[in-house]
Amino acid sequence: MIPFANEARRHFDCVAMKYGLSCVVADEQRVRYENGEVFLGVNFDNGRSYEIGVEIGQKIPNKVERPFSLAEILRLRTVPAGADIDGLSVSNTTKLADDLQLLSDLTSSHADDFLRGNDLSFAQVAKLREKESIAYEIQRDLRSARAQAEKAWEARNYAGVVAALEPVKSHLSPSEAKRLEYSLTKASS
Repeated sequence: MIPFANEARRHFDCVAMKYGLSCVVADEQRVRYENGEVFLGVNFDNGRSYEIGVEIGQKIPNKVERPFSLAEILRLRTVPAGADIDGLSVSNTTKLADDLQLLSDLTSSHADDFLRGNDLSFAQVAKLREKESIAYEIQRDLRSARAQAEKAWEARNYAGVVAALEPVKSHLSPSEAKRLEYSLTKASS
């Protein structure tokens, strides 16, 4: 196990103090700060994948917490580092300190409104998450449809091509749309 809690606190206590957040949990997997409105978590999958990340969320009475990752916040802000820190993994104490410094700096620079509990910012990142989720589902469905259509095409099973591609018609490339049109005419004849 890589020693985490003290190192995380060394890098994030100053961020937390700026926003009136108190440390409520500090162990070798997570450090959590909170006040009455928001929470800030630094998580470390210590001893397994060694993945490290930051999450921020609102504390809303009688509601399940909905944390947003720092990577999501950076993508909302179109900060290129958002892609770099998504799935960030550390392998030794030196890299842990460097990555915690990076995450602390990014949090300070780009999450001010979140740490102040700005409702509009949380609504915007929630909308981004939904949009990314829909895009992911579309890509997943397209991959599956393309694989099914290719098998059907090779077998000259035009009805199978139609069945695979019709549900994702609006997302097809021009050549796939032509293949679908061709298959429609062949399947109906």
